[in-house]
This record gives sequence, C-alpha cells and structure tokens, in this order.
Amino acid sequence: MPYKYGGNGPKDGGFDCSRAMHYILHKVGINPPHTSSDQFLWVKKNAQLHMVANTAKDTEDKSLADLKPGDLVFWSGTYVPTDGRTPQITHVGMFLGYEKKDGRPVMINATNGRSYRGKKGNGFGVYDFRVPSSKSKSRTVGYGTPPGLVRKK
Repeated sequence: MPYKYGGNGPKDGGFDCSRAMHYILHKVGINPPHTSSDQFLWVKKNAQLHMVANTAKDTEDKSLADLKPGDLVFWSGTYVPTDGRTPQITHVGMFLGYEKKDGRPVMINATNGRSYRGKKGNGFGVYDFRVPSSKSKSRTVGYGTPPGLVRKK
C-alpha cells in the first residue's frame, strides 16, 4: 500500500505514518490519537516516553537502551509542519526488534523514502531502523510503549 499524506488506510488508497500506527494498534484493541505529534503526547502523558539524546549517532546509543519491540519511535524534522502542532513531531514508526539473521534493527511504518537493506521504499512496510546522521534535518526524538500494550513475559 503506498504512502499517502493524510491517508487513512486501505479504503483511502494509502497510509501516512501516524494513521499506519493507528491502524495497527486499533487492530489489537488500542485506540491511539491520529497524528504523530498527538501520539507522542499520548505516550508521554502515560509516563512511557524515553527521550533520545541529541548526540545519538546510532542505535547503540545508551539513550536507546530501553527500546523494545512494539515501541513507537518519534522523529522531528522529516518535513516542516504548517498546522501549528506542538511538539513538532513529524514521523512515527513502530520498532520491531532485531532480525535474527544478522541482528539489524527494523521497524514498520508508512513512508516515502526510507529503505530496507539499501532498497528505497514507498508505502507501508518493514524498514531499517536508523538514527539520522548529524547532517540530517531530522532527528530521533523519543520512543515509548503505547498505553495499553501488554508485553509477554
């Protein structure tokens, strides 16, 4: 399914990032807010948010040490929002964990431009999880467990 800014899912011909997370979580009985910024505030309000250090260069950074499969990950700077949102969170994805075959971190989200194993994608799917370089306009801001998500012990 292709990436579609403002897209609500299959009936709308595509997802944007936040609606993709809404769709996934709604399927398991969780009802998150609709925008990435509001999802960030929702996780924060429920004391689940971990902030990522501005100095983080890769997924080995200690500020990402508590990242777990199922956590929502939030970015800023992927585009310039014009809707007055505060905070200016512009992207969200869900961390899936580390691939068994080689230990690479992966996530699921809807995007136009991220890649998996070097192949650029457009749409809803699995992508490499990377911390943006210091030269990028975007940055990983934080992550946290969606309220209501129960982890297996």
